[in-house]
Amino acid sequence: MAHPAVVDHVVVGAVTLDAGAAYIEDTLGIPLTQGGAHPAMGTYNLIAGVGDPYLEVIAVDPGATAPDRPRWFGLDSPPATPGLIAWVVRVTAPPVLGEIGVPLPLRRGELAWQITVRDDGEVPFDGVGPLLIAWDSAPPTPEPSAARLVSLIAIHPEPEQLRAFLDAIDLAAPVSVQAGDAPRLLAAFDSPHGPQILSTDHQGIDVITERQAAMDLFHGTWRYLDRQERTAAHDAAMVACAEASLWHWRRVGAATQWAIGEWQCSRVQAVLGHGEDALAHAQRCQAIAEADRVDDFVPASAHEALARAYAVLGDMEAAREERNLSYRLAVELDDEERDVIEHDLGTIPIPLA
Repeated sequence: MAHPAVVDHVVVGAVTLDAGAAYIEDTLGIPLTQGGAHPAMGTYNLIAGVGDPYLEVIAVDPGATAPDRPRWFGLDSPPATPGLIAWVVRVTAPPVLGEIGVPLPLRRGELAWQITVRDDGEVPFDGVGPLLIAWDSAPPTPEPSAARLVSLIAIHPEPEQLRAFLDAIDLAAPVSVQAGDAPRLLAAFDSPHGPQILSTDHQGIDVITERQAAMDLFHGTWRYLDRQERTAAHDAAMVACAEASLWHWRRVGAATQWAIGEWQCSRVQAVLGHGEDALAHAQRCQAIAEADRVDDFVPASAHEALARAYAVLGDMEAAREERNLSYRLAVELDDEERDVIEHDLGTIPIPLA
């Protein structure tokens, strides 16, 4: 199976590195470490780990010779106010496509890579699509910071082309592509300063966009669950999508969405054989169902998740008890919801007593 594409890093642009570093420290509450210079582009950067990807702050290097071509990331006209300007996706070999640009081989010290750069230096898909990078060396591995990239949201008036492109490279990542009046790119972070949304237009995120992201990531999780074959990167993306969907629902949803988010996280962990994590999410689902006003099917779903988690842990007595509780609650549901619960219960591998 071919290696899927993954998010390599997100890019914040600034007029100066000092301004970019101050912006990240103010918004995300994390320091940046020294990166290096890009002589071919006349830029230099600072970086920080934000989970598996890293964050790059980049600016024009005042001490460098101007390149004989447009700088990447549109940095010939850097943003007056520091902000998100791009994201970069790691692939095994970048294709040559007019929309995303030609792969350029670059090197700095022990680092060697190829990255797609358009002839005009602009970010593809009107500023919301990714650049593609293939590392010929080991990629940078900055020390993890206290911030974590949760998800990316790309908004475009005609999103179908970007969706098709991301499908073509088999992107395995928590990314929502949405339709909107104007192109916008947003990145959601957990940070020491709480949840933060960086965006290319500094407008943050509205409730409708965030709810759509939560739904997109929920459905994206199911697409991974339904795959016949998954790599480790697909498994990681499945976990990331489920957790990101729950993260967004926690901000813009109600108790039913919170509970179902925990239920989906439990299902993902159970499928991966992580019994303790599956049980923790299932217990949180049950706690929400007991404490808040939720839709009628949620308690039955909570017990189904508990049964599945206990089965993964090998506690078949507890699994049978939870399965029976779920069946009894499902009897009171309408036909469609009961069928869903009973189908899910039928997939739990609980042997006969």
